[in-house]
Amino acid sequence: MNLGELEAALDLSVQDKSLRRYYAQWLNTAILELAAAYELPALKTTTPTAIVCTTATWLFPLPSNFLKLIPGKKGFSGCADSDYNEIRIYRTLEYLDRLDMDHDDTGDHVQMVAVTDTQIGVYPKANETIHLWYYKKPVVLARAADVPTCIPEAYHARVIIPKVTLKAYEHLQDQVENFDTKGLQYWQGKLASGLRGSPTDGPGLVQYLDKVQGGSRRTGGRDPVGIRYYG
Repeated sequence: MNLGELEAALDLSVQDKSLRRYYAQWLNTAILELAAAYELPALKTTTPTAIVCTTATWLFPLPSNFLKLIPGKKGFSGCADSDYNEIRIYRTLEYLDRLDMDHDDTGDHVQMVAVTDTQIGVYPKANETIHLWYYKKPVVLARAADVPTCIPEAYHARVIIPKVTLKAYEHLQDQVENFDTKGLQYWQGKLASGLRGSPTDGPGLVQYLDKVQGGSRRTGGRDPVGIRYYG
């Protein structure tokens, strides 16, 4: 489904066209939330991004489309030095602060990193180019023909539409006195079915991800990266 089709489907599920001006924003927010919560194969980089490090500082900008790190599998963390030796990843920059409070240690290679939403911190500082694999942010839907290709089309109506309809219902609940919550409960059930599956609707998005990549491993929340190294 493209953006125009998704908005038309929301017209039917929400039945309040005064909210239509919010649909594109809500759709993009919902897709971003799903991308942050689950490991969507279409958003996974297959070649690393080069990050040029110097001994002048220990913090460097991440790519503008960076969403989250690739969780370590089979001992690989998703980050390597200039010789493609694995770099250990830690959850927070505070660990690097404790390791080197004034951040003046230098070496031939970066051995450890930690990330925020926009920056990557390294230890020790080194003059080298490191390599980073990660999950990208979904492309923003802006035109009617734009399609959310990061989510399989079979789950557009089953997951994206219920998720955005719930945003609309929650908005209406705040605005309407004596709001009937039956519709809210119905769409909560539809979203749960779209994600987890049901006997009537079949496998959900989570089961699909399990099948194609050996486990969806939800990685949502404020720290959605799911890295295996914590210090």
